[in-house]
Amino acid sequence: MGSEPQKENLEKFIYENQDLESLEEMTDEFNIFTALNIRNDEVKHSNFLFWLLNPGENHGMGDYFLKAFILRCVSNATVTKENLSIIDVDSWELSDAEVIREWRNIDILIRSESNKFICIIENKVRSSEHGNQLTRYQELITREFPDYIPIFIYLTIDGEYPNGNSEYIPVSYRDISTLIKHLIDSKKDKAGSDLITFISHYRQMLRRYIVEDSEIQKLCRKIYANHKTALDLIFEYKPDKQFDISNCLIDIIKVDANLISDDSSKTYIRFIPKSLDFIPHKGQGWVKSKRILVFEVYNSPDRVDAFLIIGPGPQDIRQKLYDITQGNLKLFRSTKLYSKWTAVYKTRLLTKKEIEDKEIEEIKEILQDKLTQLKESDFLKIENELKKAQPI
Repeated sequence: MGSEPQKENLEKFIYENQDLESLEEMTDEFNIFTALNIRNDEVKHSNFLFWLLNPGENHGMGDYFLKAFILRCVSNATVTKENLSIIDVDSWELSDAEVIREWRNIDILIRSESNKFICIIENKVRSSEHGNQLTRYQELITREFPDYIPIFIYLTIDGEYPNGNSEYIPVSYRDISTLIKHLIDSKKDKAGSDLITFISHYRQMLRRYIVEDSEIQKLCRKIYANHKTALDLIFEYKPDKQFDISNCLIDIIKVDANLISDDSSKTYIRFIPKSLDFIPHKGQGWVKSKRILVFEVYNSPDRVDAFLIIGPGPQDIRQKLYDITQGNLKLFRSTKLYSKWTAVYKTRLLTKKEIEDKEIEEIKEILQDKLTQLKESDFLKIENELKKAQPI
């Protein structure tokens, strides 16, 4: 496709695109939970549900949500528990219920002594069950609480059934959203406005981002169907995470008065602490600054490592720097002196898991912290060692 048709498609996508404006309005509207970036954080969702389910918490609604949740779970059950029906649950007083987070690794445990009832919730957001954890939890509850009526809940985005365990009742986040709406409608005139706003923000976040076929999912599919060519073009040229990490590092280095930037790219980001910039700039065929000694951050999709490199230049200077590093192998790497580039020091800045799991704002914080730690520890040690090379 030529540049003119591409330009026309992009202009059509941008100009008077009502669906795009609606999407921007949705994502721009302030929401406590999206602002805190917890949309896909399983632990934070469990914490919120723990708070809402607990009759003793400061929401002031007692066991209202807890009872509504248990009723929904019982109604979802394909197999009716002995001695347990919707009528039974509706008659219960659950103000004595104890709600516990992470009891024996169970996400949420609910126990009512007066009703001899116990419930566990295994919560999965953007993840799935692993190993035989559900069976282990079931056996643990049966063993530890033999006189209680048990309910086992498997909470997922779309209410999927767990593999090979029919004892668990599937519950979806759409169920949670519906229950919260009933809670808001019932309590809005009695509860404080701040509390209702807080709970409403959570439901809004669920409806827009989490539940199956959410508002944003529908709108995004509609926009993509109508503007597929333009969006495919945008995706082709969009910055990737590696590019974002490179920009983060370059930004951190530029604003640090103790660090000097050197030639950089998406994959290699180079700099030198001012305290180490006493080596003569007599390098050859490497960085434009002609430095021989440079820190080089290797930015790959599965790790980010920082190296101290002796680059090409006069052999007497290179040899002197190399000999000093090999005299302290607790700090420097054991290596031979190669003809052009020799990495005499290495430290990891980001792991593969951090790159994959963290948002770019979190990654920038990690990088900032790592570089601060290095300036206060290894950089000082390296400076003290390399000063032995003076005069050069």
